[in-house]
Amino acid sequence: MQKVKKTRPGSTGSRHWNYQGGQETLAAKQRRSESSLRLRYLQDMGYGLGFMGGRRMPGRKPVNYLTLDYKNKDHLVYVINIINEIN
Repeated sequence: MQKVKKTRPGSTGSRHWNYQGGQETLAAKQRRSESSLRLRYLQDMGYGLGFMGGRRMPGRKPVNYLTLDYKNKDHLVYVINIINEIN
């Protein structure tokens, strides 16, 4: 005997109370990604150079994030240029 497929309630997809799709444009997503990258580098620079302590930021690292050595001058210049980049 086969099971009878139940009908779905009316609150699915875009009608669901917690639906969150399509609220952020690609430009807004890009700005948020760049801001996240800047904050992550600021935090890493603070820990790498020894003037910050405490807990680190939770979560994934941003997409374009590179692990750098903050004792290397070239790496430090790269990070400062990213942090100071103005859009």
